[in-house]
Amino acid sequence: MQTSEQKIEQRFTHLAQQWEHNTAHLSSMTKKVVDPAYQSIIDMGADVLPILFRELKKSPNWWFWALREITETDPTSPEDAGNLHKMTNAWLKWAEENDYL
Repeated sequence: MQTSEQKIEQRFTHLAQQWEHNTAHLSSMTKKVVDPAYQSIIDMGADVLPILFRELKKSPNWWFWALREITETDPTSPEDAGNLHKMTNAWLKWAEENDYL
């Protein structure tokens, strides 16, 4: 029998794969984040944060919109907007400071 954490991880993995498949051809981040699979990940709420941070640490991707929506914060600097490396580092630092990693 699966634990609730395993179910959350499984659902996230399915939705993340679906999102990447649905949006791989898009260059617009706005269009990517309004994708139903991405929105479903946001709807998972705080339960998905540890998974998002592990994914971000393992393979940086554009999870920043989801992280902002779920946490209602943004640790990135405006001058770093669009810089995947710097935005990832800012979020991972925030995750460590808030005991998500």
